[in-house]
Amino acid sequence: HVLDFGMTVSEAVEAPRWRNTHSPTESNFPHTCENELLVESRMAADTRSALERRGHSLNLLDPWGASGSEIMIQVDPEAGALHGAADPRRDGYAIGW
Repeated sequence: HVLDFGMTVSEAVEAPRWRNTHSPTESNFPHTCENELLVESRMAADTRSALERRGHSLNLLDPWGASGSEIMIQVDPEAGALHGAADPRRDGYAIGW
């Protein structure tokens, strides 16, 4: 999100998340696992509608209910600064020096 959409590290870490439920180790075809997207409910309604129009089945999670935890530090060589953000979904800190 930082590189592709110009977000700050805080915006990127806090952005709504999604996850496909397909198992990465599934080798059967047709697949035997559920085919749905787990989506945080705060994802924009128009984005969710666009996914459904493309045939995705959505399972809405709590607003901050996605799995995983992200901590990000960005180096800004022009300003000589470090920008950090920790995922609000879990306990964590972004520390740099």
